[in-house]
Amino acid sequence: MYRQLADNLEKDSGTAYYQQISEILMQRIREGAYLPGSKLPAESDLGRQFGVNRHTAREALKQLKSEGVLFSVKGSGTFVAEQKIRYRVSKTVRFSTSVQEAGFTPGIELLGTSLSEADEGLAQQLGVNPGAEVLELEMLRSVNGIPFMVATSRLPAARVPGLERRMHGAASLYALLKEAFGIEATRSESVFEAVLPGERERHLLQIPAEVPLLLVRSVGRDQDGRVIEYCETYMRGDLGSMVVNFA
Repeated sequence: MYRQLADNLEKDSGTAYYQQISEILMQRIREGAYLPGSKLPAESDLGRQFGVNRHTAREALKQLKSEGVLFSVKGSGTFVAEQKIRYRVSKTVRFSTSVQEAGFTPGIELLGTSLSEADEGLAQQLGVNPGAEVLELEMLRSVNGIPFMVATSRLPAARVPGLERRMHGAASLYALLKEAFGIEATRSESVFEAVLPGERERHLLQIPAEVPLLLVRSVGRDQDGRVIEYCETYMRGDLGSMVVNFA
């Protein structure tokens, strides 16, 4: 089948080979030859099957990734994407709840915790004095076992003593804040920005350099309006889309 499709690549059509190949692959996906979640051949195999070099095959896959049709997992390969994960953002909706409502299975891994002193910028974000102790939590969140977002939360350490010891196995930071400290946290502000991944994001999310990320900087407040959390989240743009609830 691929040999026949390769024979149909038009040399003088004015359309680059990688574009033609991406269109052929897209058609194959529509026809059900590749189902959501299935793995595509490696770049080198696609190159041989289509009679082109590996770079051309890579460009064809790259185009489909940019359109959200495919996604990559470092060390595992390239896969057909299911529907994009619609991640809802509101004052109270939590990651696990949002992902489950979308029909997927959430996962969370605590990557590390640390204590540091707040510089002037972070002190202003958290409403504390410069030099105040800050607890930092780094978490990797997954959907159906695929790394989806990495989040770094910073909280005033004096208000959450021992929180880092309670985080292991916890499904929700905000639920734990309420259970352990009586803090009813809600998101009060989120700023969105499209960025490309740095080395650490590429490693944690298992993505190549060209996959876009959505950077979300959020502020959480307690029931008295005091800042309890400043969080920076990097979400994979090839797998997810944000839905903002204004209610």
